[in-house]
Amino acid sequence: MLLLLDTHALIWWFKNDRTLSMEAKQAIADPDNIVFVSAASAWEIAIKKSLGKLQAPNDLKTQIEQKDLLLWQSVLIML
Repeated sequence: MLLLLDTHALIWWFKNDRTLSMEAKQAIADPDNIVFVSAASAWEIAIKKSLGKLQAPNDLKTQIEQKDLLLWQSVLIML
């Protein structure tokens, strides 16, 4: 299955936050699934961090790669 995490899901995944459902955690952790993170989420996190509204790692891209998530850099338009 292909999954695209939104910004909240990504943050909750990194923090192992219980706000993220067990079903979602299992889907993200399932090695048979391909998990994407939007470049927009990385951008949003960087903005929130620079404004002091969010604590996030300085090496976000590395953290994403270490969790075997893929950075989605394209826009997909479905008609």
